[in-house]
Amino acid sequence: MNNHRTNSGWQVLRSVDAVDNPVLNANTFDNKPSFAKNINSAAIRGLELILAAIGDENGTVGVRLWGGRNPHSGPAQLIADITFTLGTMTCNKDPQTQEETTLTRYADSAAITSYWPTGIKAINSGNNLMTTISFDGLDIAWIAAEVISLTNVTRADLFFGYFG
Repeated sequence: MNNHRTNSGWQVLRSVDAVDNPVLNANTFDNKPSFAKNINSAAIRGLELILAAIGDENGTVGVRLWGGRNPHSGPAQLIADITFTLGTMTCNKDPQTQEETTLTRYADSAAITSYWPTGIKAINSGNNLMTTISFDGLDIAWIAAEVISLTNVTRADLFFGYFG
């Protein structure tokens, strides 16, 4: 039995200062968007997301999360709608580079509407700690985060990591 666990560290999935326009349509969306990130589907067992932003405490970021099993194209599958809420936990360093950053806060809660066949969890949601969205990758080859709302937030960086 192999108990070796590897992880990717945090990687930027999206950095935005405005909502995406037009909003992608789940009924007609059959291609991989240009802002999608390929992931190592053979090695992953699960995916995690965190959000850091420049914004007010209780500012919100609405994200529609998509995924696909074909590494070069669609069809895209809607994974979840997530509303992140910024909390009191400050962001002093960039989660990916550990360099100084202009990001000010982490999301400390998340409301999730799941469309994925396995459970999606918001770990530490509502506890004044950085919340982590966690779900089974199910051999997914790419993920894409469409930002559908920013309220009292001027920039949002969504980070992903995977473990295998």
